[in-house]
Amino acid sequence: MIDLETIVVRSGTVLDASVDDESVLMSIETGHYYTMKVTSRAIWERLDTPVRVGDLCAALAAAYRAPLATVEADTLEFLNYLEAQKMIERRAE
Repeated sequence: MIDLETIVVRSGTVLDASVDDESVLMSIETGHYYTMKVTSRAIWERLDTPVRVGDLCAALAAAYRAPLATVEADTLEFLNYLEAQKMIERRAE
């Protein structure tokens, strides 16, 4: 389970492209397509380089002027989904 201290990055098996205001992703491993808008797209873009989840949440909370606790809960849920879909990987410090 991903937590605030986990370092995550995009998986190399996911292709992505920007189309208008969306990111369209395809998992080479599973063959599934995904579309991301607004917040999910902002998270995906920040996963281009390894990032500690707590730092990611702090940046998102500041950017969206949202309560940190809400951002943490929502982001952790989303990142755990991405990990289950093999779209992100954990990295050691």
